Amino acid sequence: SVKNTAEAKTSRMKTIVNTGKLLFSSCLIQTKLKPQKLIANNIAMYPNPLLVVVFFMAAKIRFFFQILQYFLSFLVIKRNFLCMKRYIYLILSIVAITLFVNSCQEPDLTPVYIHVVPEDFDNCIDVSNFNETHDQNFDQEQLLALTRHTFTHVNVYVNNKNLGCWELPCNVPVLDVNSNDTSTLVLIPAFPMSGMGNTISGYPFINICRQKVILKKGTTYEVSENKPVYQYSEYAKFPYFETFSNSTSFTTSSSSLTSLNLLPTTYDGKNVGEVILSDENGQSFDVTSSAFIAPVGSYRTILEIRYKTDVNMSVAIKMKTAYNPYNAYPIGGIYKSPDEWKTIHFDLTNTINSYHSGSGSATELNLILSGAGDEGTVSRVDIDDIKVIFIRTA
Repeated sequence: SVKNTAEAKTSRMKTIVNTGKLLFSSCLIQTKLKPQKLIANNIAMYPNPLLVVVFFMAAKIRFFFQILQYFLSFLVIKRNFLCMKRYIYLILSIVAITLFVNSCQEPDLTPVYIHVVPEDFDNCIDVSNFNETHDQNFDQEQLLALTRHTFTHVNVYVNNKNLGCWELPCNVPVLDVNSNDTSTLVLIPAFPMSGMGNTISGYPFINICRQKVILKKGTTYEVSENKPVYQYSEYAKFPYFETFSNSTSFTTSSSSLTSLNLLPTTYDGKNVGEVILSDENGQSFDVTSSAFIAPVGSYRTILEIRYKTDVNMSVAIKMKTAYNPYNAYPIGGIYKSPDEWKTIHFDLTNTINSYHSGSGSATELNLILSGAGDEGTVSRVDIDDIKVIFIRTA
């Protein structure tokens, strides 16, 4: 009897221990439930009040340790935040001191000047291989004419930064350079379109020349010591070219009052087309060139004329249109320049695209030059190097 009683007590204790382990494991799984919910869920499973009390105490202990864990985690985060905060203050202090020191240092605004004169672009276009690269057969007089230009302005770029368009001669200040580094210098010769100073255009028919130079602050870089050399773009085309070398492509227009024409002669050491106006021949002339073909659409077409004249002249183009087989369209005038040779440029692009016949990719053109002298005086008109050039723009 005593033995049976002891064995029953031992068996009851094992049952209580095993049940406690099971209850504690259940508590671990159900920690997301409130204690009241835990008790209600487990009364049905374990109706013994002693077991319910044991389960409730285990849940409370688990909840306590969870709260303690959150509290300790908060303390660790707070400590790390305080340490990080000190580092942030240190970094911000260093940045502030650095900015303050740099603000106290004045920037070096000492410029370097780029000095450019008109002579820097004399004969600046290399035509030694022009006939080969452009599939042409120009004679020596025509090749020489390709090198003669009168550029009055220049577009300046340093390290791909546009420094503007300057009238020659000029001193271009440059601030943003390092005297110890090599800079890239690009000079694009330019001219006033139609002789108007307010419309400056870079010469579009040559390739860009990039020069590697040393620009030292406080000094002047002389372009004349290292002149740029250009070449005509392979896409530049010359549909009309007149140098008056022993012949002329001009004839008198029907509206001319006399039989005057641009006759080839030698003047100032070169071949030119010349008209002498006097009282005997009516003091006027009106001549038309031979026909040539110019493209329509995405092309830029420019007329160049070198001249030295005692009288003003008018320039027009005669073009076949949808409204008139051959209608004349004025494109500009040439002011007299009796003492020096000058070059003028006319942009024919808009006129061609606006008035061409409306069909096809090209149109037929003629140049018309006209002028009149002063009463009672002899006037001289000399024309040279008439070129029509076009290049595709898109």
